[in-house]
Amino acid sequence: MYMLHRLSLALLSFSMAGAASAYPEYRVTVVGPANSWVHGINNAGVVVGDYPVGGDRRRAFLNRGKGLVDLGALKGVWSSATGINARGEVVGNWRSADGSQRGFIYACGRARDIGTIPGKVTGYSDINDAGYITASGRDPATGETRGYLRAPNGAFTHLGAIAWDGNGAPETVPAALNNRNQITGRSGRFNSPEPGYRAFIWRRGVIRDLGDLGSTPNLGIDINDRGQITGQAYLPAGPRDSVAFLYRHGRMVGIDDRPATAYRFSAGAGINNRGHVVGTSDHLSGFIWRGKRMESINALIDPASGWDIDNPVAINDAGQIAAVAVRNGVRYAVRLDLIRPHVDAAPALEPEARAELLTFQASPALEAALAKAEAQAQEREVARPIAQ
Repeated sequence: MYMLHRLSLALLSFSMAGAASAYPEYRVTVVGPANSWVHGINNAGVVVGDYPVGGDRRRAFLNRGKGLVDLGALKGVWSSATGINARGEVVGNWRSADGSQRGFIYACGRARDIGTIPGKVTGYSDINDAGYITASGRDPATGETRGYLRAPNGAFTHLGAIAWDGNGAPETVPAALNNRNQITGRSGRFNSPEPGYRAFIWRRGVIRDLGDLGSTPNLGIDINDRGQITGQAYLPAGPRDSVAFLYRHGRMVGIDDRPATAYRFSAGAGINNRGHVVGTSDHLSGFIWRGKRMESINALIDPASGWDIDNPVAINDAGQIAAVAVRNGVRYAVRLDLIRPHVDAAPALEPEARAELLTFQASPALEAALAKAEAQAQEREVARPIAQ
């Protein structure tokens, strides 16, 4: 469950990292063709994203490690897969010939239209294991953007908004949710010259500001089942300085450990249940943070491969990373696999978290039926090789 489509990453500048490790930790696998983009990965290592099909048209895809599977996405002129859950259900957006943007769910081998939020320009961003989906919709008449949680039965819950005193149309845009139906994203108003966005957590009907590191805008980008959040927080020290953050135990802390005198520009894009964060930095290109310091992912792969892993977007509990990477000047969607995988289990969830998870889990009989249907659909999928 990992998102859009992430606003802050589009603002970053990238650089190649330093010397690689003598013993590479990751192997790079191409999962999409030239100029493809990746948006999510589940714990089985299935990657979703979109790829170009001519002009400005793109198509949603998934890759289970056997080749690219075009999701069809209802034969629209454009589509993109934005999230995938443990069941293999994919959520995304598609655009019809008349220009309207709608959502879809791909499950059991077919894409199903889930429509729009009435009266809104709709974008769907993430899906959890119980089938709940985050979405946002902009009212063309007022310019207001509202965030929503869509239940499996199609009912929408309005998330509310963080109060902000500035001018401009109010916006609440959810980026990701976890299996406890906790949501993170950004909320505020699009002011000029600096948007007044605040990172938030939404839980049990209440939206709450995560705080800041002294300035705005702040963006919540991903959340794990422990309620830990990563994203991007701006600093008061410089005109555009910002750092990747980790929110845990009710507190936001920066994980970019460069001195305050240095120019800093980084953002956390994905977090797993181990609390490991991946993202992008101006000094490391793509990075991973595993509790101590930000490490360049380029230093953890074979330097002879020629890759610059400059835009990691998601990491699963096995440590696999979905990223966009550059080789010979061309971007590809890739997956990074640990050469020596984790042998220890991810940390156990707190009792409260385990109790909340039970609230959203389906019955064992339903889970078995869904798993059987999904397995049958996978056997029918047509996966094709990826030209590099």
